[in-house]
Amino acid sequence: MTAPIRIGILGCGKMARAMAARWLAEGACTRDDLRACTASAAGAQIVRDHLGIECGTSAADALEGADLVLLGIKPQQLADALPGLATLARPGQTWLSLLAGTPTHVLEDGLPQGISVVRCMPNTPARVGQGVLALCPGAHASAAAIDTARRLLQPLGRVVDVAEPQMDTFTAVAGCGPAYVLLFLEALAQAARDVGFAADDAQAVALQVVLGTAELARRDGRNPEVLRAEVTSKGGVTQAAIAVLEGQGWPGTLVQAVKAGVARSAELSQGK
Repeated sequence: MTAPIRIGILGCGKMARAMAARWLAEGACTRDDLRACTASAAGAQIVRDHLGIECGTSAADALEGADLVLLGIKPQQLADALPGLATLARPGQTWLSLLAGTPTHVLEDGLPQGISVVRCMPNTPARVGQGVLALCPGAHASAAAIDTARRLLQPLGRVVDVAEPQMDTFTAVAGCGPAYVLLFLEALAQAARDVGFAADDAQAVALQVVLGTAELARRDGRNPEVLRAEVTSKGGVTQAAIAVLEGQGWPGTLVQAVKAGVARSAELSQGK
């Protein structure tokens, strides 16, 4: 049996709450193992209502006795907050950072020696255990700290080891990816309404198309291009529809969108 781990959450927004909820649901920790803090009393009340754990506005209270610190504050708050947090950190802790655009060395440089920093980039399906999460250890992270972080991330979805230089790429593909899929879902539902579906039916049909196709691709295992070819009969309805999408440059536009995301993520990493 894995020894209990005490977790302190600094900044308990939607993603941090989702992660904590999954940990509790999967038995990775108990409510007694979790403490959190937020920037406001109102936010702390939301956490207490949602998770049933101790939560206030004091970082010192949240970190007391913590083996692992989940850092979920806003990235732009880090510069002001880090000196104070460094006084609360203790050697042997693991700091699991959710801060987008913040390299591990920034935390390693600002925290005392003996702290293991591990960077994580989850995406929103992690809320239901279907995410894909990047795991990126800092230069001084211990093997035990990496194993602990991996164990906590696994209930949230698929964990992928990502080197720091690839984090911007991962962010643009996997972190932003749900937004691309949801935009497609919005458009497909709108198209269904435009050709005569009732609003509720349009949404339900579009959603099932996305769910069913993703599951088919997962189970089949072949390249999506092969599966798409099987649906696209020569001279048929699907081919006529696909021709419009390709004529509008839709596949290439998505590639350009991902590249724009990579560039912006890199800018954020440089503090721009």
